[in-house]
Amino acid sequence: MVASDLTMRLQLFARRYRTSSLRIFLTICVCLFLWTHALSATPIENDPKGFFGSLWGHSLQDRSDLKEIDSLDSLHIYTIKLGAPLLGSIELESVKLYTLDGKYARALFHYQGEAIHKSLLQYLRNQFGKTDDPYGSMIRGLSQQYTWRGPETEITLTYHGFRERGILVADGRIYAPLFLDALSENSH
Repeated sequence: MVASDLTMRLQLFARRYRTSSLRIFLTICVCLFLWTHALSATPIENDPKGFFGSLWGHSLQDRSDLKEIDSLDSLHIYTIKLGAPLLGSIELESVKLYTLDGKYARALFHYQGEAIHKSLLQYLRNQFGKTDDPYGSMIRGLSQQYTWRGPETEITLTYHGFRERGILVADGRIYAPLFLDALSENSH
């Protein structure tokens, strides 16, 4: 009787141990999967500490080439007054520059066409460093994403080949979490 009771207890212990080990293993796998994208970013060789002519954390109110197009509490959105935005010599469709509490936090550009995408990708590689094919992208696939990360700046280029549309986002890394908090507070 004692031997069978001991055997049953050992079997229960083994089941619990296997379940715990499996949970730990799955938790580690999920964490690694989520962090793979963050770890796959190309480091910026010379962090610009800003983007599109302004430094992160500075005010955009004094720039004569910009106009405010929207605001909500502490979040203000600007765009250029005349013409299409240029990065280098590349003409893009639109730009929105975001400030939070008067401090420049994000630049968001939209563009269209594979030729513009290739030119923009080459421009960013020349400015911020060569990229390897990032995790999750496909050379001829439906979506491509490239990320450059510096101590103060993170730049992400996303292109959807099927629609031939792309987005370039440049974030001040210090302000990005605050920016997301402000968006979530105002999303109701």
